[in-house]
Amino acid sequence: MPQLEIDGYETLDLIGEGACGSVYMARKDEDDELVAIRVFNALAINRSLIENTSGRILKGSYPEGVIPITWAKPRPGSQYMVMPMLAELDEGDKTITPNNLQEQISDYPKETAWETIEKIAHALGSMHRRHIPHGNLKPSNIFFQKDGSILLTDFAMGHMPGVGILPFTDSLLHAPPEQLQNPEDYHSGSGYGWDIYAFAVIAFRLLTGKFPRCDKHFHDLTSDQNSELNLQNSPTKIAESLEQDKIADWPKPAKNEHERKRRDIILRCLSLNPEDRYNNINEVIQAWESIDRDALIVKEKALQKRKVFFSKCSVVMALMLAAAGAIGCLVLKGQLENEKKSRAEDSVSRVNDIDALNQKIQDLNTQQAVTAKSASYALLQRNQATEREEKSRAQLIALGMTNDRLLTWMLRDRNTDLPELQKTGPDKTAADAIERELKNFLELTEGEAQYQPIRSRISLQLAELKIHHKQPKAASEMLDSVLPELAKLNINDFGQDYRIARARLICLMQAQDQEDAELVTELLPKARQAIAELKTADPTEMQRIKATMEIIDGRLIQKEKPAEALAHFQSAIKNLKGIQKSLPENVGIRTDIAKHILHSSELAKSLDRVDDATKLRGEAAEHLNWLLEKNPNIIFAKIKLAEIEIMTAESHLISGYGGSAEKKLIKAEKLLEGTDTKGTSVNGASMQLAVAKGLRAVVLRDRRQTSSAIKHLDYAIYSIDRISKANPTASGPLYRLAEFKWQRASLAGAAGDRTKELKLGGEAATLMQKLLKEHSGKRDDETLRALAYLYGSLGHTATSKGDKGGARSYYKKAATSWQKLIDKNGKKNEYTEGLRWSNKRVSQVSE
Repeated sequence: MPQLEIDGYETLDLIGEGACGSVYMARKDEDDELVAIRVFNALAINRSLIENTSGRILKGSYPEGVIPITWAKPRPGSQYMVMPMLAELDEGDKTITPNNLQEQISDYPKETAWETIEKIAHALGSMHRRHIPHGNLKPSNIFFQKDGSILLTDFAMGHMPGVGILPFTDSLLHAPPEQLQNPEDYHSGSGYGWDIYAFAVIAFRLLTGKFPRCDKHFHDLTSDQNSELNLQNSPTKIAESLEQDKIADWPKPAKNEHERKRRDIILRCLSLNPEDRYNNINEVIQAWESIDRDALIVKEKALQKRKVFFSKCSVVMALMLAAAGAIGCLVLKGQLENEKKSRAEDSVSRVNDIDALNQKIQDLNTQQAVTAKSASYALLQRNQATEREEKSRAQLIALGMTNDRLLTWMLRDRNTDLPELQKTGPDKTAADAIERELKNFLELTEGEAQYQPIRSRISLQLAELKIHHKQPKAASEMLDSVLPELAKLNINDFGQDYRIARARLICLMQAQDQEDAELVTELLPKARQAIAELKTADPTEMQRIKATMEIIDGRLIQKEKPAEALAHFQSAIKNLKGIQKSLPENVGIRTDIAKHILHSSELAKSLDRVDDATKLRGEAAEHLNWLLEKNPNIIFAKIKLAEIEIMTAESHLISGYGGSAEKKLIKAEKLLEGTDTKGTSVNGASMQLAVAKGLRAVVLRDRRQTSSAIKHLDYAIYSIDRISKANPTASGPLYRLAEFKWQRASLAGAAGDRTKELKLGGEAATLMQKLLKEHSGKRDDETLRALAYLYGSLGHTATSKGDKGGARSYYKKAATSWQKLIDKNGKKNEYTEGLRWSNKRVSQVSE
C-alpha cells in the first residue's frame, strides 16, 4: 500500500477502491481517533465541483444527514477528504466491513424496509433543504451510525459534469436516463430530480429485493464476476435499456390502503419523465405525512364505529360508569348484581330498561356528537354520570396510557409528582383506584371468551401497577402468567416488547434496591431475555436500556469486583450522556448522570484512585449546578453538591488549609438551607449538615474558638447518633460519630474535664471496635490506626488522673492495635514507632 503523508494523520490500511478513488483508514495523531481518508482519482471526478459543494455544506448549520467532512493537506499534492470511520474492524480476520446499505441490501425485503426508506429520505432532505443535490445516491453511499441514523457520503461524484473518464460504477444503475445522457444539467438544478429517481430505485429494491427496471440485467452488472459485461455498458446504453423497459410489478399486494398509497408515491418518483416526479425529497416526505394524517382520520372514524358497535354488544357491558371514583372508576359489577336481582322482582321494569337502552343505541347511531357531549356532561356531574360500555373500553385504553406514564423508568423514583398519583381521598390514590377497577372488570368478564384479548392486556397493566407499588416479585409472577397468554392470542401491540423489557428491568432494579439477592438471581435472566427480544425501541430508548443493564451489572459485582463495577458505571454514564445530547434539557437524565458519576467517584475512591475520584466529583458538580440553575429547589442536587463541598473541605483540612476548608463548609451549609435537616437518611441533608458542622469545629478549635467548636460538635454528635440508631447496619454514621466524639473528648480534656474526656473517648473507642467487628472493609486500616492513637491519648489522660491501672490497660490496647497494623501491612515507621512508644508507657506505669 502506498504510504500517504498527511500532516496530523498516520495512514494504516486501504479500506477499498472505487471508480472515484481509494479510501484509507488512518489515525489522528492527537487523540488516536480512527478516520477514513478519501484519495480521489483525478480523472474520475470533478474536484472543483466536489470542493464547491462541500464548501456550501460546511457553511451555516451542517446537514444532519451528511457525513461530517474536513480536508487534509498531504505532502505534496491536492487536498484529501477526511471522514469519520464508519466501518467494523475484525482484527482476527483482518477485515474491514463498511457500515453501509450495500453490505445489508441482500437481506431485504424485510419488516424494517419502510423505516430504512424513511431514514434515507430524511437524510437526503437535510441536503435538499440546504439547496444541495447529492447526485450520486446509491447503497454504498448510505451509511448507518451506531444509533441507527443515516449519513450520506460521496455527493457530487460519479456521473457528474466535467468528469473526464468514469469507469463503470453501480451509481449508473440508480441514475435516471436524463442524468446518464446529459450530466451537465446538474448545474441547472436537475440534480434534485436525479436524487428523487435514485432514492425511489433504492426504496423499490428495499421493498422487493429487485431493481424496478431491467432487474436481471442490472443484477448481472453488479456481480464482480461480470467485469467484462460492465465495461460493455456505457451510460448511454443503460439509459436506452431503462427507456425500453417498464416498471416491475410489486411481488405482493399492499398490506392495506395506507401502504398502497405510499407505493404510488414511489412509482411517481420512478417516472422516466422528470416533470412527473416530485421537485425534491421534502415534497415526498410531505406527501407521506399527508397519507399518515389521512390514515389517522380513517382510524378515528373506525374507532367511532367500533364504539357504536360495542354499545350494542350486550346489556351487561352497556351499563353505565359511575364517576364517583378517581378518574372515572368502573362499577359495572355492582350494577350487574342489582340488575340480576331486579330481573326476578320486576320484569316490567327490566323490559323498560332494555327498551330505553335500545332507544339510546339508535341515538348513538345517528348522533355520535350528542354521545360525546353526554359523556362530557356525565364526567362533570360525577354522581349523575352514565356512560356506555364503549366508554369503558376507551377508559381501559386510556388507563394503559396512564400506566405507561406512571411507570416510565426514567421517573421510577420520582413519579410521585405526576397528577395521576396525587391523593384523591383518605388513603386513596388514582393508582389504587385503577387497580381495583381493573380487577373488577376481570371478575365481570370471567369465562367470557370474546373479552379474552382485553383481559390479557389488563393483566399486563396490573403487573405494571405492581411495579408502581414496588412489589417486584408479585409483578414478575404476573408477567410470567400473562406473557404466554399474549403469545397464545397472538397479541403483539406496537411497543409491547419495549413495555415488557422495561417492566422486567424495573422489577430487577427494585429487587436490587430491596437487597433481595434471591429475587435478583431469579429476575436477571428474564430481564436479559426480554432485552434480547426487543425490536421496536427507538435508539434513545435502547441507550437507556443499555445504561440500565450496565448499572445493574455494576451493582451486582461492586462489592467483590469494584474495578469492574466502575467500568460498568462508566459505560452507563457514556450511554446516558448520549441520551443527554438528544435531550439536553431533560432534568431526569441529568439527575441520573449526576447520581451515577457520584457513585463512580465513591468506587474510584475505594480503589485509591484519588485523582479519578476528584475528577468525577468535579464532573458531577457541573451537572448538579446545571440542575439548580434550572430549578433552585431540587433537593437532591442541593444535598449532593453540599456533599461534594464537604469532601473537598475535608481534603483541604488534611492538607492544612483551614481557611479554604471553612469556606467550602459554609457553602455546604448554605446549600442545605430549606432542606429536611431533621431526617434520618444516611445520605440525607441532616447527615451532611452534621458532618459539615463537625468539620467546622476542627477549624474553630484551631482558632481557639472553643465554645463555638463545642457547640458545632454537640450538634453533629446529637444528629449523627440519631441517624446511626435509625440505620444500625450503616458504617458511615458510626465512623463519623466515633470521629466527632473523640474530638469532643479532646475539647473536654483541654478544658480540664478529664472525667468527661475519658468517658467520651471510651465511647469513641467502643464505636471504632464495633466498626472493625461488624463493618470490616476498606476503612479497616484507617480505623485501626485512629484507634491506636485514641488508646494512647486515653492512656495519657488516665495517667494524669493517677489511674495507673486504667492507663496500663489503654496503653496495652494501643500496642495491640499497632501490632495488628504491623502484622497486616509490614513494619512501617509509624507503626513500629507507635508500638515502641506504647510498650514504653506500659512499662512506665507498671513501675
